[in-house]
Amino acid sequence: MKVLFKKLVVNVGHPWDIKDVKPGYAMNCLFPQGLAVELTPSVEKKMKQELKSQDKHNRELIENRHKISEELNGKKLNFTLKTWTNGKVFGWIWEKDIIRAVKKQYKVDLAKKHIDLPSGHIKKLWETFIYIKLWKDAQAKLTAIVESK
Repeated sequence: MKVLFKKLVVNVGHPWDIKDVKPGYAMNCLFPQGLAVELTPSVEKKMKQELKSQDKHNRELIENRHKISEELNGKKLNFTLKTWTNGKVFGWIWEKDIIRAVKKQYKVDLAKKHIDLPSGHIKKLWETFIYIKLWKDAQAKLTAIVESK
């Protein structure tokens, strides 16, 4: 029996996969849990339409990501950290602080997964690079300038 997988089934199929499975497995396990549906001509037609719309949506996202990465590439972000009297830094700059700064200065919404900090956080008074990875080929390199408060 041919089925279209709706969700990941470990060692069997991924979403949008079409596979032949035994009828008993399909009826007793896959269909009741909503993991797959029987492949009929109408389901196949809906699947093709949905894949087409997803492909169009992904292309639009990629184009926007390229624009955003070009806009952010080479920009500078200024941060201030409290320091002790001996010059040691009190606190860190995390991804959430970078997200807020980018949103405030450049009006761009980012997620934590897009930010790549080589050391995980910034804890020194210096210039360092922040890498923004929006897509496989849409990346930006920002400069973070950390100063004493």
